[in-house]
Formats: sequence, C-alpha cells, structure tokens
Amino acid sequence: MTRCDHCGNEVVLPFSCQYCGGKFCADCRLPPNHNCVNIALWNSKPRPAVGISYGKGGGYIPGPQRPRTKRPGKDIPYLKIMIAIIFLILVGIAWIGLSGYRFG
Repeated sequence: MTRCDHCGNEVVLPFSCQYCGGKFCADCRLPPNHNCVNIALWNSKPRPAVGISYGKGGGYIPGPQRPRTKRPGKDIPYLKIMIAIIFLILVGIAWIGLSGYRFG
C-alpha cells in the first residue's frame, strides 16, 4: 500500500495527479485539494457544462432535463386514420346503394 503525498493516509489504489505526478487518496486527488504546484494548468482547462456530472467509472450521467411538451394534433395519429377508414366505408356503402344493389 502507498501513502497519500498530501495527508499521509494509506491508500490501496492511489490517484495519480497528471499535473505534478504525485500519488493521492480520494479526498486529496484534485489539484486544489493537495496544493498542486501546477494548479495554473488545471485552472486553464474548461470545466464540464452545467447539468453534466460524471458517475463512478467515468460514465456519463445526464443532468435534469426539461419535460417534453405535447404538440396538439401529433398526439393521436390513429384517430385521423380511423376517421379516414370510416369515411371510406360510408362512401362505399353509399356507392353500392346508389348503384341499385339490393341487400337481401
């Protein structure tokens, strides 16, 4: 086991700082937390956008999202299809009735 270069705690899997090369525990791993000598380089990098956070293992976890708004007329496309089918059936019955076909 190694020891954290800043606080001296024993660490099984230490974090290695890419700016100074030191080995640190989870609490001291960020450059501002261990008074890194190259803190200016760390400060010059852009930060993640608002609402973005990173979970364990480097996976991306999206931030809160806006609720989706429903657009009128796009909710029930099947309703328009059913109206068209009923209309075609009624036109077909009317055409058969006007052509002189007798039911029965």
